[in-house]
Amino acid sequence: MTTERDDVQRLLAPSPETHAPSLGNLVGEQWRNEPDTLGQRHAHHRDSTILGFIADGLTERPGPRRMLDLGCAYGNHVFMTNARLGLDQDVQYTGVELAAERLAYANSFATAVPGYANCTFVSADIEQPLPFDDDTFDVVNLADVIEHLPDPEGLLRELKRVTRPGGSIIVSTPQRETPFKSLAKRLDRLSRGRLYSGYYHGKETELDEQGHPVMEVDAGHDHISEMNIDELLAAGERAGLTVGDVELMNIMSGSTWFDRHPVVLGCVLVAESVHRRLQVRSWAHAVVARFVA
Repeated sequence: MTTERDDVQRLLAPSPETHAPSLGNLVGEQWRNEPDTLGQRHAHHRDSTILGFIADGLTERPGPRRMLDLGCAYGNHVFMTNARLGLDQDVQYTGVELAAERLAYANSFATAVPGYANCTFVSADIEQPLPFDDDTFDVVNLADVIEHLPDPEGLLRELKRVTRPGGSIIVSTPQRETPFKSLAKRLDRLSRGRLYSGYYHGKETELDEQGHPVMEVDAGHDHISEMNIDELLAAGERAGLTVGDVELMNIMSGSTWFDRHPVVLGCVLVAESVHRRLQVRSWAHAVVARFVA
């Protein structure tokens, strides 16, 4: 059982994980961050889209409302939504996460910071049936989680069960293949691995002996179920959902490598502007889709 002092100390102390809601990270460790223009642009587009879909899904529903965030990590989307909606205590938030350290941060934040008592975080294995009754939530968020699971369609079917009719299920996920990913693979082979080495070093990601990125996950699996956009939408429809809004993300998720190579960065930014105008599905690094239960 943690005390109020434990909660405050956890939120003050710096953490090696940059996404942790820690004042020590925000202030004392900010000097460590190298510029990542594409990463910041991608994160802003992704998070603003997700938060917009969540807020719309909650505000258009009458009376007390409930939101579920699966694979919520440190609770960032929950906390940002609660703040965006003015700390409305008629909205109840539930976050699900397997990693104990992340759960501890989220619960400490909800306990110690005024206005967040309506946020609860629990541990559950989302590869199993969810511990919630039918028709419980108005909005469900699944941010960069579905690609880590062996049965994406099964999870979407389970999310339909726990979502109230007409509620929103928001899914963000990277595309399995894009022209830019294919080009990077060819250039990496031509450079004998130097391209990936520099690119992933800029994402603080190690490579294995074959030159493939090693994804560190606290729970679950690596990217074992990546899909393209049409496959994701088809999986949702097979699960009994209706496709609502679809927002294409930027063409690159970012790396500090680009900021060290400004000519390449400039070329990518030009391609980004073309992508924003033409909205080519195959170019998008990722997608945020809103399904209707």
